[in-house]
Amino acid sequence: MVLTNYSQGSNVMKRQNGNNRTHMTREALRRKRLPFYKKNSFIISIFLILIVLIGLFVFWKANTSHNTDSTQPSHKVEKVKAKKPAKKKTTKKAKQSNKAQKVTKEQPAKQVEKQPEKKPAAPQIKNAGTYSDLTYDTDWYTFKISNEVKLIKDANGDAALLVKYNYTNKTNNNEVPQQVQNNAIMLKQDGKQLSATSATGDNAAIVNSSNNGQVQPGKSFDGALLVKVNNTTSEVTMYFKNIQTNDWLDSTQPLKLD
Repeated sequence: MVLTNYSQGSNVMKRQNGNNRTHMTREALRRKRLPFYKKNSFIISIFLILIVLIGLFVFWKANTSHNTDSTQPSHKVEKVKAKKPAKKKTTKKAKQSNKAQKVTKEQPAKQVEKQPEKKPAAPQIKNAGTYSDLTYDTDWYTFKISNEVKLIKDANGDAALLVKYNYTNKTNNNEVPQQVQNNAIMLKQDGKQLSATSATGDNAAIVNSSNNGQVQPGKSFDGALLVKVNNTTSEVTMYFKNIQTNDWLDSTQPLKLD
């Protein structure tokens, strides 16, 4: 009885396996019969294992190189403390001179006064002024008084004294004869200084040229001065200046009008 049932069961299993094989396709059967090393699951497992091994190798390599670098001697530059120079012993006087001087309101700091620049010395004057024989001479100019001294009428019709002269410029600059003559020659009558006046007629040209014209260095010029007189009888006196002291010379030139 038991044997019959077992054989019947085995037959049933064989029929089921046969039925299963009939339901499987030929491709499935081919894959099922493939050796394990050709199956996809095995290949994928091998590939994953390789990836894990490569990762472990890379990790090990990185750790190894890091440890190697840490064991090598460092090339960093260390700061070296400079040795303090030996202090030189200073004398007591030196210490006192190095101390900053305190400036108080009662003792303000002295300001350094700027010395004026020294100007070149002016040329020494040899002839400050001489007068002789109608000639007034200095280092700067020469006036030669003419014998032609006469009374005329000025532009206003008043009496005036005309004195002609020859002027020589001894300076290095252009000079106006009237300005030089007005500064260096003075005329007085009865103790009063006479004033310049304007000319008219033929005398106007020489007087105006003396008042306005310029004489170059080393050149001479024929000019004239014209002063108004207080009367036509009193004597007129000419005075000449010392160019160094600006005082008037003792030598004078009297001019008689009558």
